[in-house]
Amino acid sequence: MSNGTTNLIGSSKPCQINGPLIVTIVGLPCHGKSLAAHKISRYLFWRGEDVKVFKVEDFVTEETLQNISEWFTTGHNVAVRKFNFDFTLKEKTIFSPFPFLFFLLLFKIIDGMNLSKQSRNLVANYCRTSVYHHLIVEFNCTEACVEDNIKDTALFYEKLDNNKDWLKKLQERFKKFTPLYEKCSIHEGPLITVNNSENQLLHSVTAHGVQGLLQTFILGVLSSPVIKHRIWTSELRRTISTVQNIPGPRATLKDLNEINAGICEGLTYEEIQERFPSEFAWRDQDKLKYRYPHGESYLDLLQRVDGVIQALLLNTDVLVVSHQAVLRCIISYFKGTKPEEIPYINVPLHTLIIVKSYGYDFEIETVPLKDDDFVDRTMFF
Repeated sequence: MSNGTTNLIGSSKPCQINGPLIVTIVGLPCHGKSLAAHKISRYLFWRGEDVKVFKVEDFVTEETLQNISEWFTTGHNVAVRKFNFDFTLKEKTIFSPFPFLFFLLLFKIIDGMNLSKQSRNLVANYCRTSVYHHLIVEFNCTEACVEDNIKDTALFYEKLDNNKDWLKKLQERFKKFTPLYEKCSIHEGPLITVNNSENQLLHSVTAHGVQGLLQTFILGVLSSPVIKHRIWTSELRRTISTVQNIPGPRATLKDLNEINAGICEGLTYEEIQERFPSEFAWRDQDKLKYRYPHGESYLDLLQRVDGVIQALLLNTDVLVVSHQAVLRCIISYFKGTKPEEIPYINVPLHTLIIVKSYGYDFEIETVPLKDDDFVDRTMFF
């Protein structure tokens, strides 16, 4: 157990996000592209930004094939598929006839293989003639990491029952894309390269030409640290006591402390209404933005748990013991909750809240605890 308080990287200072920006995701299949694209998108949405992921494969499937499994199992010529990617990238995203889907969005993420310089140049040229900046995020993976990624996305392909046969078939098909892959160059513009490994400790990120607050912010999201501790609590005694009989390395995180109620600290809502009726009324009007005098608001809390969210995304099997307002902010990320709805998320007492990851989607399950020793709310990832 750590002796002091652990501060998560990037959690102490709020990140101001400005734009507009188009992010092009690049890499061979099953290299973690979609996971990262939705990770960035979910994070921006969680912070109240207007963002959308344009998945190129969805447009290709819609126009040329009946389902995504057919994309990988039919005998279509790989060069033809490459052309379809480039064509749909141009027609369905860059020059979309639906302006509310593309042109009016501040942040756009184009999720596809984007293997050719030609397809990436389509985006770059569009950005040069518009108000958008362009950022390329390229993914590399070890073979073992690719196999792990394929297994993790097995449920996505509904018509293929046997996981081993499916794995072998996809591996054979994916190898055909390798000769078509034109590696990204620093001359194409700002570039972030993510090197994924089955061993998270070997995960590395490099950057060239990255500038501006938003591009730097995305770099930080992709570079979130791995923390060796498996049990995280706030600094408050009651959360530390909750896990005292649970074995495992622990960390006390200042960012998990309860919301600071300022002059209202320690008072019940009835007492606040009696002593500070104006404050009670203002809080009731806008719980998201209301800040306790000499205390915090939910918006302050969202900035505070930034680092916790980033760390959770790169750590598995983590037990988090914290408090109602803090857990609302954390849960809101995984539920995709709008900021104004966060103060109303139900976080019951004496309950284990389990967050399970399925690719870039999450499932949340609640399990009531019978042991009265669990005096605080708990989350398990």
